[in-house]
Amino acid sequence: MTGVLGGLVAALMWGTSTAIASRSTRMIGSQQVLAYVMLTGIALMAVAAPVVEGVPSVTGRGAAWALAAAVASVGGLGLVYAALRIGKVGVVAPITSCEGALAAVFSVIFLGEQLSLGVALALAVVACGVVLVTFHAHLSDLHLRPALLAGSAAVVFGFGLVASSQSGAAIGPYWTILVSRVVGVVFVAAPMIVSGQLRLPGRALPLVLYSGFAEVTGFVGYITGAQHGVAVPAVLASQFAAVAAFVSFLFFGERLTRMQVCGAVLIGTGVATVALLRA
Repeated sequence: MTGVLGGLVAALMWGTSTAIASRSTRMIGSQQVLAYVMLTGIALMAVAAPVVEGVPSVTGRGAAWALAAAVASVGGLGLVYAALRIGKVGVVAPITSCEGALAAVFSVIFLGEQLSLGVALALAVVACGVVLVTFHAHLSDLHLRPALLAGSAAVVFGFGLVASSQSGAAIGPYWTILVSRVVGVVFVAAPMIVSGQLRLPGRALPLVLYSGFAEVTGFVGYITGAQHGVAVPAVLASQFAAVAAFVSFLFFGERLTRMQVCGAVLIGTGVATVALLRA
């Protein structure tokens, strides 16, 4: 059940973060939001990591996994933002949310993780539900370049979820997240600060602070759950796109189509089945 709960916490936090970020990026720009999310995360983890986990015993293997997870996180975000600059959210989001299914496949191939047929089928149902909830664009919105960028992001994020699970087992979830935020600050926020491009967030301050908090909290949930297997929490965490769609419906007045409601039913059915099989 730890994997189920960890995946659901990640989905909830990442989904609300995504919905909030969809507003803050319109106020101050996507790169500004990303920079403040990284700065918020590093401030939180710089305190939480040593307090909660103490000083980790770092091995070469643990350091390598932590660095790989950090690079995947920053690189994946870069690909997503590149895709969103030229493509529709309704196309980019569902393709990117396939990261969970890819992580499940990677965990079986590279880590030798075992999945029962029932759990595998239930996870497939969840993945299909996520696509139905988020994929509501017209066929005319499908273009090769943004689709390829989003697909590449899904692959990178999928690998990052596997790397994060391994790093979390080696040095702890909090230190794993701290490393990723250090990389993000070095390659995203610091250049903007040095060049004078990072502006004060103004009215967007509470929004970017929440996104920064929710992102790291979601990663803590996912990495904790992934200590008992990657596939289940990774696929359940990919529901973040569905959560974002429903948060936007509840608080921002965005419509839900009949297909999205059907997708939500599939997700609920799949999650309940996984929870029962893993209980």
